[in-house]
Amino acid sequence: MRQRRPKEVRVPDTVNGVLEELTRGFGAPRLTVELLPSSTWGSNLRSALRVSHWDKLRRGAYAAANYRCEICGGVGHQYRVACHERWEFDDAQSCQRLVGLIALCPACHDVKHFGRANENGRGPDATLHLCEVNDWSIGDANRYLELHFALWKLRTRKEWCLDLTWLAQFGIVPKARDHSSSSTSTRGG
Repeated sequence: MRQRRPKEVRVPDTVNGVLEELTRGFGAPRLTVELLPSSTWGSNLRSALRVSHWDKLRRGAYAAANYRCEICGGVGHQYRVACHERWEFDDAQSCQRLVGLIALCPACHDVKHFGRANENGRGPDATLHLCEVNDWSIGDANRYLELHFALWKLRTRKEWCLDLTWLAQFGIVPKARDHSSSSTSTRGG
């Protein structure tokens, strides 16, 4: 008897196609992956702000969440929670816009930064946590990750700006960036 090969599922080759497939296949999961375009790697609030401003923002996020993860309710062993930046992506303008902060346990934070977790040997644990929180099978998680990596590849083809105007509501202006090491521009508050 001849064995059947599993049907290959095609990955869309446009940003909109991938986003539609993610929505169609997964709706709005509790825990999501956020693979940032490579041109914005290392451009985080902690490095863009004075220490006192970052500490005020992150501690506010921790307190607002009662020092528990806002997605799964868990806490870590070494650090209870980490402060994660929430972004929206304007693909037409190639602009990554800060829209808030969220307190996450280390396991959920690894899922958000799945590429980094994978490179640090924590990819399998992050995948299992993604499955647990979203009540998915490993097959579901692998398809979801496949689509997110496809989205990342498409977004990484461009240079992205960072829009940090969300900080203006706190009277915070990012430090001036040294543009000699990156062509990523920052829109401050």
